[in-house]
Amino acid sequence: MQDAHELMDRVRDGARGTPYAVVERPYGFDLTIDVADARWVDLTAAHGLTKVFTHEVHVKGPGRYGITDVEHTVSYGAGGASLTAARSIRRGRVYGYQRRVELGVDARTGEVGKVVDYTFRAGEGRGIVRRAADELGWKEAMNGEQKGGLIVGIVAIVLTVGVFAAVGIAALLR
Repeated sequence: MQDAHELMDRVRDGARGTPYAVVERPYGFDLTIDVADARWVDLTAAHGLTKVFTHEVHVKGPGRYGITDVEHTVSYGAGGASLTAARSIRRGRVYGYQRRVELGVDARTGEVGKVVDYTFRAGEGRGIVRRAADELGWKEAMNGEQKGGLIVGIVAIVLTVGVFAAVGIAALLR
C-alpha cells in the first residue's frame, strides 16, 4: 500500500492552507473538512454552516482509486425546555455550492464592510485528490455508490420505456 501513502502525501500537500485534513483509513484515506481546527470551527459555529464534507478515497490497486463524497448535515435547535438535533447523510457524488456574504458596521470606524465572505464548492476536495492522482498517473474508477446509482438509473429507464410501450400497444389494440 506504499502507492496509497504516496497519493495520500500528495493530497495532504495539496490541502495545505485549506480547511481539509487527510485521515488514513483501511480503504485508503479521507479528505474532510477539519472541524477541529479552530479557524474553521469559529466560521461554522458563528455563521450557522451545517454541512461537513468528506471525500473517501478508496485505493483499488496500483494506480487506481475511487472517490465517494459524503455530505453530513447537522442542525440544532432549542425551544422551551427541549433541545433538538437532526442529522442526515448523502453518499455518492455530491454537487453543491454555498456562498455567504454578510455586511456589517465596524464599531470603531463606522464603516460598512464584509463581516463574512465564505464560498464552498463540494467538488473542491475532489479536485485536490484528482490533481494529486493525475501527477502520479493514477486512474479514477467508480465506487460502489456510483455503480449502484448507474444501475438503478438504467433499470428505471428500461422500466419506463417498457410501461410506455405497453400502454401504447394497449391503446393501439383498442
